[in-house]
Amino acid sequence: MFLLLAAPFTLAATPAEPLPTTFRMTEGEPDAASAATTGTRKRSYLMEVGFRGRYMAVPGELLNAFVSEHADDEYPTRPDISAYALGLEFVVKEKSANGIFYVEYMNPMIEAGYWDDADRGSPDPDDGSWVEPQNFALITIGANYAYELRATNWLSFLFGAGLGGGIVLGDLYEWQAGEDPSDPEGNNDNQEPSCGSLEPAFLRVDSCEHDAELVADGDIPPVIPFIDINVGFRFNISDKASIRLEGGLHDMFYGGGAVSVVF
Repeated sequence: MFLLLAAPFTLAATPAEPLPTTFRMTEGEPDAASAATTGTRKRSYLMEVGFRGRYMAVPGELLNAFVSEHADDEYPTRPDISAYALGLEFVVKEKSANGIFYVEYMNPMIEAGYWDDADRGSPDPDDGSWVEPQNFALITIGANYAYELRATNWLSFLFGAGLGGGIVLGDLYEWQAGEDPSDPEGNNDNQEPSCGSLEPAFLRVDSCEHDAELVADGDIPPVIPFIDINVGFRFNISDKASIRLEGGLHDMFYGGGAVSVVF
């Protein structure tokens, strides 16, 4: 379902024209106005530190290709996949190049529920699994590059991509459909052989609590890779702060933003 790779990027040593914002002055410059006139400064880039947040989701139409929806009342409704993330970011910014580094806490808002693979040819609605998260979350770390296209002094457009990794916290527990102990072709691996041997997982979850299996590391790796593709707007506020609104792909479709201090 649900590698930290630092995306390298190159920042030019000197921009073609001065940035329309405050910068540090060298010794001997009396004020920012004279520094802007001479174009003299200690560094050719700006930095931002900010707070970021985003909401993510997987459309139900996309899930339908992999997991049965079960629209009737005979079987439990498939849970939705969504999450929110809150974190911090550090940005190195030149005239058109932005390096965005972030760390986030991601809370998947996935309820316990029934997951039945979308069978092909011989559908069996009783062979799915009941999955229940327990303190399941991720700490994501990543780096993005964004190209900035300036429209006005206060508005810019950004287009970018990058990579990240999510460190898995917590656990997922799974109940499988019961297996008939007398069936020689079955795995017969029920921890309680007499408990719901012919029942689907969504019935066994209430009566066979000892048959819950911890989802193995082989099914969910300790670090989940993330692919980032994003597009957004940046609003520059009084040369000291910025607000960025963006959307795109973070393994799931997302929308969000960031509020930053510029220095």
